[in-house]
Amino acid sequence: MITKILLTLGVIVICLWVLSSRAQPQLKTVVNPAEQKRRKQLRNAAFAFMGVMVVAAAIMIYLEVDKRNAVVTVHVINTQSGDKKSYRVVKSDIHSDGFTTLDGVQVFVAEIERIEIETR
Repeated sequence: MITKILLTLGVIVICLWVLSSRAQPQLKTVVNPAEQKRRKQLRNAAFAFMGVMVVAAAIMIYLEVDKRNAVVTVHVINTQSGDKKSYRVVKSDIHSDGFTTLDGVQVFVAEIERIEIETR
């Protein structure tokens, strides 16, 4: 029973507090034109900085994707016999144990062979 009374009194106090805060008139603030101009310049500078950063990130992503998709010549050289075979490969298809050629042929490199990558 006492909880109900306290809860009701709490709601009444909160309602009176909200109503009293609404009744106070808002004072009109005078904005300094120099301060307003400075804020506008800072906002424009921030937008320009963000634009430059977005453009730079896009260029970096484009260059990285272009580099990964470059077609290179891979030379597989047998270290014992000196035999050399050349393949055309997309750079992103080269792995530590082999690669996949442009024709779709998977080439696995033995331990006695070494790989040389020729870029143009």
